[in-house]
Amino acid sequence: MLEKIDLKQSLKKDAYNEKMDYFSVKLGELQRACRAAGIPVIILFEGWRGAQRNVIINHMMQQMDARGFRVYSASKMADEEPDQPFFEPFWRQLPAKGNMAVYYRSWYYLKNEYTFDRDAEQVKRINTSYRHINAFEKQLTDDNYVLLKFFVHVSEKQLKANVQKAEKTYGKGWDKVNESDDDFVDYQRYLEIYEKMFIDSDRPNAHWYLIAGDDTRFAEVSIFDVIVQRLELALAEAEARKQAGKQLVLPRTEIYDVLSKVDLSKEIAKAEYKEKLDKYQSKLSLLQYEMYKKGIPAVFGFEGWDAGGKGGAIRRLTAALDPLGYSVNPVAAPNVVEKEFNYLWRFWTRFPKRGEIAVFDRTWYGRVMVERIEGFATQDEWSRAYAEINEMELQWAEYGTAIGKFWLQIDKDEQYKRFKEREQNPNKEWKITDEDWRNREKWDAYEAAVNEMLVRTSTDYAPWTIVEGNNKYYARLKVLKTVIEMFEKRLKD
Repeated sequence: MLEKIDLKQSLKKDAYNEKMDYFSVKLGELQRACRAAGIPVIILFEGWRGAQRNVIINHMMQQMDARGFRVYSASKMADEEPDQPFFEPFWRQLPAKGNMAVYYRSWYYLKNEYTFDRDAEQVKRINTSYRHINAFEKQLTDDNYVLLKFFVHVSEKQLKANVQKAEKTYGKGWDKVNESDDDFVDYQRYLEIYEKMFIDSDRPNAHWYLIAGDDTRFAEVSIFDVIVQRLELALAEAEARKQAGKQLVLPRTEIYDVLSKVDLSKEIAKAEYKEKLDKYQSKLSLLQYEMYKKGIPAVFGFEGWDAGGKGGAIRRLTAALDPLGYSVNPVAAPNVVEKEFNYLWRFWTRFPKRGEIAVFDRTWYGRVMVERIEGFATQDEWSRAYAEINEMELQWAEYGTAIGKFWLQIDKDEQYKRFKEREQNPNKEWKITDEDWRNREKWDAYEAAVNEMLVRTSTDYAPWTIVEGNNKYYARLKVLKTVIEMFEKRLKD
């Protein structure tokens, strides 16, 4: 692909200045329009070292409001000890609606560095795949992020001239400040690396713009032209979505049936429960320490019917754990800040550190349950969420995370009984709300959604455990036993 770029293209100073007069108005105007329309923008600048990307970025940002963007460089992450899955820092850096993130180097830089320049053990722990990259970018563009990917290409001769000029300006220590010069000394090898990157990651939703960069003025104007065109298109598409209003709801023909097969008659006597509870909690305490020493993170998600026993199960689980090694994350409707980001952002940003445990009381599965049933997500949004969630959990699992997901199942009669008990108990009446009763009226719709969720998102790396919950004692012990088995298997593996 790169061999087809005409690197002799150039722009005279007068023509460049005329263009920049236009961009000095237009770029700021479009940034403000995107902010007003709530359109998030991500711009990646990849290319050869010494390709003047920093100059281009700086000139672009001079035309914009600094309060509306952040500039990042993934090269700063390259030598850091990894303490999270590959994409976790990029989820943290996602721009809110109407804002902009600019990358001097992005996830592609890390992919190339870890694949070709790092030791095998580090590659195994940190590296990602182009399949994961494509899935990440598709999720962003499906959620109406504008994603622009630029590669600034320069000839080997121009690259050497740029590096020599920088060394003359900044001194011989320039390369140590600005990154190694591997592509400078092995130009052909890196040509192969970049060609593979284009082949494996150029997609209709995330196209690579290959920019001739021997003449910086020409490169700069070429990039700004693309940005203007793409932002104008994004604004037009946003207006079209606004005018279209609600999407057509298509009939769904799939029928899933899991919950009807659950045996809710399972129970355990109180005396046996107390005996096993002590035993399981003691075991968990030891296993948590071993997981911490091995640096293995764990994520546990609890879902279930209202009054299904999630809180009680979580309390018995965490009672066995060192409080410095876990966090419980109650999940409610997204707040005003969380609504500004992709729906998975608030879960990626709560991923546990190595050896620690994150417990979620309600989870990312709200997308395919409450948001689906109550109309908070469009059919297109919740339909694609199954694949998006599986992708997120796969990346967590590949990082080495133990993942447990629990659905606490009770029948409708048991729920009614517990609702009434809560209403009559002064210490528990705060647990019952009008919304709980409204949700109960939609039992059949929720049951259909849960059945589909369980079938489409139970995987070997993140399986669902259905907990028979009519008997609270049995349910709590099953959760503890499942976590114990999960920890033991993970430590053995």
